[in-house]
Amino acid sequence: MISMFFCEECGAANQSDASYCFACQRPLALSTDESTAQQVAIQQPVAFPSPTPINAPTVGMPLQGRYQLLREIGQGGYGVVYKAYDTHKHNRVVAIKQINLSTLSPRQIIEATDTYNREIKTLSNLHHLNLPRIYDHFTDPTHWYVVMEYIEGETLEDYLKKQPRGHLSRKETLNIALQLTDVLGYLHRQNPPIIFRDVKPANIMRTPKGRIYLIDFGIARRYDPTRTRDTGALGSPGYAAPEQYGIAQSTIQTDIYGLGATLQTLLLGEKDTQSTSPPATIPSRIQRLLDHMLETDTSKRPKNMQEVQKQLEQLKIGIVKRSLPFIKGFLWGLLIGSIPSILLPLYLIFSFIPIINVILGILLEFFIFLFFLSWPYYLLIQAGIGILLLFFRRSRPIGIGILIMMTALLSVMRTWIIWP
Repeated sequence: MISMFFCEECGAANQSDASYCFACQRPLALSTDESTAQQVAIQQPVAFPSPTPINAPTVGMPLQGRYQLLREIGQGGYGVVYKAYDTHKHNRVVAIKQINLSTLSPRQIIEATDTYNREIKTLSNLHHLNLPRIYDHFTDPTHWYVVMEYIEGETLEDYLKKQPRGHLSRKETLNIALQLTDVLGYLHRQNPPIIFRDVKPANIMRTPKGRIYLIDFGIARRYDPTRTRDTGALGSPGYAAPEQYGIAQSTIQTDIYGLGATLQTLLLGEKDTQSTSPPATIPSRIQRLLDHMLETDTSKRPKNMQEVQKQLEQLKIGIVKRSLPFIKGFLWGLLIGSIPSILLPLYLIFSFIPIINVILGILLEFFIFLFFLSWPYYLLIQAGIGILLLFFRRSRPIGIGILIMMTALLSVMRTWIIWP
């Protein structure tokens, strides 16, 4: 029997006479009491004993006497995720993440243990609209379980793949970005700050109504000002900041980098997309912000998420302001397209107001009479003007408004004519 204990930092199993962790090189100097508390009896000479497998839960069977499994909804991270009912909470729908230890290697068991503990410790004390809630956690001899809030939706990675153009619109991307800055800023304001370290489309859930959830806290960590670099290289290629590869310690700027890379992917699409649409481009104002967030030097990135959020809000307001000329022209087009058809409902309204009817009634009757005499010619002229305006960029909104209003009025008139 070999006596071993786990490293507090990375969870790797080391022999009792080791001074440094073989995996992360952290000093293993512990007091006698601490060493005794962490020692684990290993029956095999050089490896962990394989857990004795027990029957894995299947769809339809209850867990803990309260959770009724409905169906499997996902896999990954050393486990399976099920959709289930909590019969003790009026059949509340929950998601249950299951980790099966009997199928993992000793090294994977260490990593799964770390991931499981990080997620529970991190999420259990956090409360935010864009974070899933943990309701319960429990174990059996070969499985670990986490009962979480069930999120109806899909990851941004899957949502992006379904887009006909291969990328998201600027407006939708900014809405997503503002939700992410809010939840990441909340994490960074914890004491000590929580660094997510893996911001990417696959770790972001989107509901059908557009609400965003940050998921998978497997490599999240609390910031330690006494350390100069991370224990190991953790993160996703393409989204991980340079400091995550052992150069320096990850900080809140690490999440700013990951967010910048994520937003760039949403705006441009995946590089391997099969979309036949023209390549997307990013407006210069948004690109400047992304370049700032993606600086290699952490000191050159925005100071915090609040700064990023402020700039994103200004960009969103800018888009609204740029759309105002279109809205104004469109409304003018609707008004022009409603003339002179709108005279008839006005005449009917004024007929109930004697004073106005005396003054304007006769005049309105005259214009209505002329309209009914020449309405086919008038409609042709009005339609021609609307179509002509479409060829001029500045007046195009007016043309669109005219044609839409004319179409709506013709539909109403057709109903009146056909109606017996």
